[in-house]
Amino acid sequence: MDVLERIKRGYRAIGPGASRDVLAMFHQEQADPPEWVIDDSLRIVPAREVVAMDLFAGALPSHWEVIGVDLRMWDYFASKCRLVVAGRFRTRPQGTWEIVPLPFIHIWSIGDDDQVRGVFDYLAGIEVKRRADLPARRGRRFWRRAGA
Repeated sequence: MDVLERIKRGYRAIGPGASRDVLAMFHQEQADPPEWVIDDSLRIVPAREVVAMDLFAGALPSHWEVIGVDLRMWDYFASKCRLVVAGRFRTRPQGTWEIVPLPFIHIWSIGDDDQVRGVFDYLAGIEVKRRADLPARRGRRFWRRAGA
């Protein structure tokens, strides 16, 4: 299946529960799924068991849930292997029927092997990417002067 079709099916399947299409967005339905991490520019932490929930519900308080998605923009730039998706999540506090729209802009990076390499959530400022693609980071070090 084409990677763009996988992503489109995943957006359609967003809602309570994790369907197979949501898992397929991040290749988690495979026998040996890739390992994903969340990079918020301050720290890198392992992703949840269902990676899509970090991207789609990561900015919500724990007592809220995403019940659907309304896509407003879908642009694929083949020369840069980038997909830009924008729209609104339909969210609500658990146990209520009041729906609150929450805007999003996702920038997907797609590799030459037709696999998702990472997703940047422009409005939340987080990126979900494969652990194997992480560049080596230099740790923060604080030095003292010899006389101090």
